[in-house]
Amino acid sequence: MNVQNIAELVVAIAVAVVPIIGAYVVKLLKANKFVALLAPLAHDAVVAVQKLGVVKYIEGEAKKSKAVELVVSALTKLGFKKADLTTIENAVEDEYSKAIKELDVTYPQMTEEQEKAAAEQATAKAKADAITTAQKAATDAQANLAKLQAAQSN
Repeated sequence: MNVQNIAELVVAIAVAVVPIIGAYVVKLLKANKFVALLAPLAHDAVVAVQKLGVVKYIEGEAKKSKAVELVVSALTKLGFKKADLTTIENAVEDEYSKAIKELDVTYPQMTEEQEKAAAEQATAKAKADAITTAQKAATDAQANLAKLQAAQSN
């Protein structure tokens, strides 16, 4: 074999291998980008769900599901079409475990009893408002009746 044939062979091998290596490098970079984005997205999702729990009673598993849903949605918007759900769930749980003490102090969660009491108060307020409105309507109707009777007797 001469040097020219060896050079052509090396070039042919390089041409065949470069796309494979390129695809691997792109996959590796995307995976690293995914991992780099996952922690802050999971943290933001955990905080958002914890904030929601201040005004509405949410059970633990429902919180986790909502946080995972938020992360998946954000990753989809960033162009990640396939995301490993188990990895996302683990990231959400990890961020929750890191931040739970601070979150509980900052955003105290509504209990089921508090939510029921708030609903009862809202119902009672709505009934009181309805009674007030009905009483005002009755008073207005009596005033109108008195005006009509006065006009009729004149």
